[in-house]
Amino acid sequence: MRLVDALTEFNALRLAMAGEAGIARLDRLAHAAFHAAAHLIVYGSLSPGAPNHGRLASLGGTWERGWVEGDREQVGWGAELGYPALRWTPGGPHVTAHLLRSEALRDRWPELDRFEGSAYCRILVPFYSDKGLRAVGSLYAMSHPAASR
Repeated sequence: MRLVDALTEFNALRLAMAGEAGIARLDRLAHAAFHAAAHLIVYGSLSPGAPNHGRLASLGGTWERGWVEGDREQVGWGAELGYPALRWTPGGPHVTAHLLRSEALRDRWPELDRFEGSAYCRILVPFYSDKGLRAVGSLYAMSHPAASR
């Protein structure tokens, strides 16, 4: 199975899961496979230099610039600030993004989920740089990305 197919299946399963216990189990599997609990991919208001970056400043870790594949759409609360939401589209246009690698993320996902709110859902996507595939990490995309295809 290709990586994109596996991530598409994972994201669909995560969105369909009811209850925190099931989602937590999936997230543990994603961490075992990709170290995903320590990888956050940002493309909008949480990016370095953007207005909400301070929410991540205390996490430490390292940042890398690169891109994800997708389409930007004028939805979500971020669009009102000039940061349209992303719809993950494998093979789509490159959207500039930043990867945060930090073990401290593992304890901050509930807080980040609340901050992003229901307009966004946390999914796993591949992160690329000019060196190729760099990581698989969590990204807050527009809600219900599968329905928008």
